[in-house]
Amino acid sequence: MTRLEGAPVLRVDEDEAYIEETPEGVWVSGWIWVEQQAFASCGAMRMMKLRNAIADLPQQTRAVFLAHCVEGSAYPAIARRLSLEVAEVQRELASALLILSQALDET
Repeated sequence: MTRLEGAPVLRVDEDEAYIEETPEGVWVSGWIWVEQQAFASCGAMRMMKLRNAIADLPQQTRAVFLAHCVEGSAYPAIARRLSLEVAEVQRELASALLILSQALDET
């Protein structure tokens, strides 16, 4: 539970949540609330780590991440644009989030 200590509050609004159960697990999407103070305290070093980690992502993984998280594109639109299956888009996004999370956890 070390990772969660001091973490900002996580809130998923009921009317914004999407939950899909699969044999492998459960996909949950929704908005995440991060208090301004927590965001501001992130610091320049953490932001640089994040920018570097995004730049280091494999090309396709980075394209999926940026399309979804920055542009706000939906999975089907990303899949069409990159000639992928929706499941591949989901895997690439999950991979990006894992890599970025690990990069930010490094000391």
